[in-house]
Amino acid sequence: MPAKLRVVLDTNVIISGLINPKGPPGEVLKALKAGRFILVTSQAINEEILEVMDRPRLRDKYGLADHMFDIAFILWERAEVIAKLPTVKASRDPDDNKFLEAALGCLAHYVVTGDIKDLLSLVEYEGIRIVSPEQFLSVC
Repeated sequence: MPAKLRVVLDTNVIISGLINPKGPPGEVLKALKAGRFILVTSQAINEEILEVMDRPRLRDKYGLADHMFDIAFILWERAEVIAKLPTVKASRDPDDNKFLEAALGCLAHYVVTGDIKDLLSLVEYEGIRIVSPEQFLSVC
């Protein structure tokens, strides 16, 4: 039996999946819940996800507060949180390097993102594929 895929999810995938569970990001979250891949993350990624979920305009409009406990549990207890991270400066947006650092720190197979302008434009980093939720669903 092949090893499970190790995957870093960009904040935009998690937030989009919570807002629209029927779209591709929502399907990625369902695949995570079903145990079809191992979520890999870092403290910086977890903090960003929870901070974005708690922004009043998103929290109130989409009821994200209802998901806060479950997402925090997944991020801190079920995911593999990488503590020792390499320094990466590959993205045009320095805030996106944290996703590549976590991926490289655990030798992830994929970074899944909706960030067309920055992360997806890289296509690959150090052998780690950078794909959209739609692309990832075809392999997980």
